[in-house]
Amino acid sequence: MQILPYMQRHRQMICRSVLCIILFMLIGILIQWCIPSSSSFAFKGRLFYSGFALALSLFLWNYSRFYIGAFCLYTVIFLSSSLIPMLAGQHVERVEVTAAYLIGAALFLFFTDLLYISRHIRKKSVCHVLDGFLYVCLGVALLFPLLVWGYYAVSGHVLSATIVLTLFQTNGSESLAYLKSQNLFMWGGTFAALFFILIGSGCVLHRLKTPSCGYSKRIIYILSVLILAISGHTVVKATDYLPVRIATETKDALHQYKEYGKAKAQREGRLQQLQGLKITSDGGIFVLVIGESETRDHMGAYGYDRDTTPWMSEEAQKPEAILFRNAYSNHTHTVPVLTYALSEKNQYNDVPLEKAYSLIEIAKAAGYDTFWLSNQRKYGAWDTPVAEIASTAVHQVWLNERTGTHDIRSDYYDDALVQALPVLTNEKNALIVIHLMGCHGSYADRYPEEWKHYSGKSDVIDKYDNAIRYNDYVLQQLYEALKENPRFKGFVYFSDHGEDVEHNYGHEASKFTATMSHIPLFMVVSPSFQAERPQTVETLRSHRDSYWTNDLIYNVMTDLLGIDGVPGTDLDWDLASTQYSMTKDTLRTLHGKQTIQ
Repeated sequence: MQILPYMQRHRQMICRSVLCIILFMLIGILIQWCIPSSSSFAFKGRLFYSGFALALSLFLWNYSRFYIGAFCLYTVIFLSSSLIPMLAGQHVERVEVTAAYLIGAALFLFFTDLLYISRHIRKKSVCHVLDGFLYVCLGVALLFPLLVWGYYAVSGHVLSATIVLTLFQTNGSESLAYLKSQNLFMWGGTFAALFFILIGSGCVLHRLKTPSCGYSKRIIYILSVLILAISGHTVVKATDYLPVRIATETKDALHQYKEYGKAKAQREGRLQQLQGLKITSDGGIFVLVIGESETRDHMGAYGYDRDTTPWMSEEAQKPEAILFRNAYSNHTHTVPVLTYALSEKNQYNDVPLEKAYSLIEIAKAAGYDTFWLSNQRKYGAWDTPVAEIASTAVHQVWLNERTGTHDIRSDYYDDALVQALPVLTNEKNALIVIHLMGCHGSYADRYPEEWKHYSGKSDVIDKYDNAIRYNDYVLQQLYEALKENPRFKGFVYFSDHGEDVEHNYGHEASKFTATMSHIPLFMVVSPSFQAERPQTVETLRSHRDSYWTNDLIYNVMTDLLGIDGVPGTDLDWDLASTQYSMTKDTLRTLHGKQTIQ
């Protein structure tokens, strides 16, 4: 009997609460309705619960207009950041946008509810400390969508896990070299704007006045606990939100890289147990040279209007050489590219990275002596499996001794690798992997002063083309030094990825353009190899125009090495096999996310 008088007394409050829940749900439904998607209607229950939590919060804050405005501001910032992919022409699922709407609302309600509780603490010093802590927490939460917006503002592209991973895989000077090529005024202005927005958000929270309430503390605390529980549940579940997804993907990738290193002993143990892993050919000396940041679009051998590759252009006309015209990278960043290229793992299989054998492990187990020569930094295996793959080679030479410093420069130009080549006996079977500094930015640091050859285009393009011409010279010197050995059988060169110098994008995956994935693939086989395996050579020649991605180098190299019983081999992926079946339609880059162009 007491319910009716209570409802009459608080009719306005009840109507406001119901209206708040309905309005919040309608906005959420409208958002989902406006986003084209094949996914079913999502978050129906959570829309209601979040609306209910909002109604309770508004009741606690006495429907303060300032509080409502702050709530709308925070929610719009979170919501809008999820729409950035649409501005960049990417597809967005409605669950991703709804997740942003919910998580923005939930975080604001969660922290302002704690703020409400802290302000009812009688001891002012404790109250001020808690208030400051909550300002920081909500500011940090707001920082994530602001960073997504900031990156889009300066680059015109969407922040991704791949970009974040580069922070773990590059050194300070590489970051500085990248920043030098950007509009520093734009970067500085964007960071200043983000800073002032964060400061402003703290001021907004500080100006929120806690209204006096005529209800007992017990009721207030019950309502507060309900708000915390509902909003906390929504935050935990909203994992489709873009910044959360980026963080999750980054964490998963780093975990994979760590697991690869940990599984080294297990892989070696399994290799020892393999039956039939042996060299079925005559063996010999094979050389795999890995270029850096070289796009075939700037190589004379591939039709570029400057003669940037005089040696390769001339060599490609000889019968022992094969220039493959449709090679692509499997990603646009060195670590993910080489992780796949030098291991059994590729874009088209489901082999876990930590269980994937490396090319060097296979060669060593079959009886090849293995060498890794590099002018790159020796990164720690904790953040990249490339160093772990290299560490499995019996012999290692790292010319760049600046490891661990904040300097991108190498101690030597790439031609120093010629002097580092091993002296091998006539009976030796060997796999020599050479990792060049190549055309890595900053481009002018990649070649000696006397190799300045081009002018007339932009300064960046001229320097890049100089680096490519010097890279061609280094390849010539390596080949000339190696082919004299009677046991020499084959010389294979490919680049990890390309570089977009026309747009000054470098090879940043979030700014993906086709030229970033356009790479050279070049082979020279010795007369003795041609005599021993004429069918293989003929098959390779017949595939010179076939489409191919460099995560399949594992398959073609194990074939050239003549190793039988290799795990993970599939003739459909082997460019040296008549059964090679990959086409432009079936190949991918960016680890399966992008078709090749």
